[in-house]
Amino acid sequence: MPSEPYIIQSENSQLNDYISAHKEEIAQGLAEKGAVLFRGFGIKDAQSFEDAAKLLDPELKNDYLGTSPRNKISEYVFSASELPPHYPIMQHCEMSFLPHAPRKLFFWCKIAPETGGETPICDFSAVYRDLNPAIRAEFESKGVTTIRNYSGPGEKGKSVKQLKPWPEMFLTTDKAKVEAVCKEHELEAVWLKNDSLRLINTRPAVLTHPVSGQKVWFNHTQVFHSAAARLEYAHISAYQKNLRGLGLNVFLKLNDLWESATQKPEERAMHVTFGNGELIPDSYVAHIIDVIWKNLYISPWKEGDVIMIDNYRTAHGRLPYSGPREVNVCWASDK
Repeated sequence: MPSEPYIIQSENSQLNDYISAHKEEIAQGLAEKGAVLFRGFGIKDAQSFEDAAKLLDPELKNDYLGTSPRNKISEYVFSASELPPHYPIMQHCEMSFLPHAPRKLFFWCKIAPETGGETPICDFSAVYRDLNPAIRAEFESKGVTTIRNYSGPGEKGKSVKQLKPWPEMFLTTDKAKVEAVCKEHELEAVWLKNDSLRLINTRPAVLTHPVSGQKVWFNHTQVFHSAAARLEYAHISAYQKNLRGLGLNVFLKLNDLWESATQKPEERAMHVTFGNGELIPDSYVAHIIDVIWKNLYISPWKEGDVIMIDNYRTAHGRLPYSGPREVNVCWASDK
């Protein structure tokens, strides 16, 4: 059964005051549930959100090497994603493909969407537990290699899944600086024609939680695999039951056929293999996504909501939506 977050409902108190007075309760709630939802505290601006996040964890960071396009709002607050509303964001632990992923994430809902747009969460220790043991063992023994392709300055990629140009991610056009950041994060940087950039790295598929000792599914296979978007949208269209979902489900299937016919796997915007280079079967990805949806907790946003997530255990994503929506994010880590 999906595990809901530990919910703290305001009784006309300020969030910072509540955090200062109830740190032990909050820490226990995070340890038990993997996420804590603060509701009704009236957070209305990015700086107030950032201040609250700093009280929850003072080690906020602003270096972002993920894949979702984001806009910086304050020193440590970013828009959660600038991807189009119709596009699904599959469940993932933030930057799980890096050696030092964030330990905590904080989301704040400034504008609640009219329809859809939830940020589902999922206990990835439960996903690890529920995976087919043979498939799970194969991932544990082989690890996962991720490949991401970024266009150069002023260039556009050919894929609907294309990532932003690398200067926007690294905030520089100096290749030496990019290579230094990549070395720090154990990423292989490969420069291609038109100044495009390919990032390659191999990581374990599973994390042992540093506190609980539980094993956690901790990789981006269900995000980067070429079959992932269409498999995810099959679940989304069944859940949301609207014509747009059905249409996009068909479109993504056709798009996968087109990309398979016109691009080598390593040339796609995102690609993932086993750590030894073997292809990961579509059936494995379908199974992983099925298990994730079995353990998915979905709840509508309310304006002012703040949720804290243990990124070493709890994954998040985004469902398609209609109308205005604004959700911001910040994160904390040891490095």
